[in-house]
Amino acid sequence: MKKAETILFTLFSVFLMLSCDTDMDDMDNNFILLDLEGNEDLNFTNPAFTVNLYGENDTIANAASVLLASQNFEAEDLPFEVRLEIPQDPYAPIPDLENSNNARFYIEIQWDSDNNGQLCQGDIDLDYSIQNVELININRRDPQDVMLTTVPETVPCE
Repeated sequence: MKKAETILFTLFSVFLMLSCDTDMDDMDNNFILLDLEGNEDLNFTNPAFTVNLYGENDTIANAASVLLASQNFEAEDLPFEVRLEIPQDPYAPIPDLENSNNARFYIEIQWDSDNNGQLCQGDIDLDYSIQNVELININRRDPQDVMLTTVPETVPCE
């Protein structure tokens, strides 16, 4: 009987440990997940890039955008998932925002993929041929697809 009690106690203890094993990083809502994908074979020698998150008041024409978050990452290949930390209250820094429903959030990618020190042809950027590819829902916790492409030759390096 003692052996059965020991086994039950052990199983119960393991169950409690597993049920309480929660990733503390995921308990807060101060992040967004982005699935960076290429619409073509993207070749890059420099794995380092930056993702910037901006917010703006959508009710004001020519509203000033506010940089809310900027984070550096390194990717060896695509697709690549980015976890971008965002401010506790991302609405607060947006000027003249009276209603959070009027906030618009978008991202910018800075990826000097050929590592020449310039962002120009051959580098990687958002695929702007996809409508509103840069707009982000900051309330979603599931990954949001972001399509990337190579910067065209019409953007020459100086």
